[in-house]
Amino acid sequence: MRHWHTLEDELIFVVEGEVVLRTEGGEQVLTAGMCAGFPAGKQDGHQLVNRSSAPARYLEISNRDPNDAAEYPEVDLAYRKNEEGKHAFFRKDGTAY
Repeated sequence: MRHWHTLEDELIFVVEGEVVLRTEGGEQVLTAGMCAGFPAGKQDGHQLVNRSSAPARYLEISNRDPNDAAEYPEVDLAYRKNEEGKHAFFRKDGTAY
C-alpha cells in the first residue's frame, strides 16, 4: 500500500531484480543499482511492487524515529501511537482496528 511517514526519511537502493515505484506522480521501474528517497512529512505516498517473475531485493534505510506515524492515502488506514503510547493501526476517523 502506498504510504508516507511523518518523521522518518527513507532511502531505498535496489540490489537485485526490479521493482515498480508507485507515487502520486505515477509509476517508475527501478532496477538494480537505482535508488529513491522519500523525505519525512512529504504527503506523497510510495510503494514498491515486484511485478516480475524473478525475486527482487532492496536495501531500505531510515532514521527509525520512535515517534513516527504513517498515513496510507488510498485506504482507510493510519499508523500512530495510541493513548498508551504504543504504535497501533487506526481508521482515518481515529477509531482503532
